[in-house]
Amino acid sequence: MQATTQLFQTASAGECTEILDFWLNECSLDQAPDTQTVQQWQQLFQQRGSKFNRLASLCQQWLNETNSL
Repeated sequence: MQATTQLFQTASAGECTEILDFWLNECSLDQAPDTQTVQQWQQLFQQRGSKFNRLASLCQQWLNETNSL
């Protein structure tokens, strides 16, 4: 996950969207990121600002759903 986190620091919003969608919605449960990692991604997207705010919201939605299970 460290490589993904590093990629999220520099990749375009479009590229981040595709990668985030895979990790939050498409990968198998045994490959899914843990809560701490998604929280880190959320903070990173918030720091990156405007184009990335929607991605931060997707992370928050995933965290809300995961915590309610």
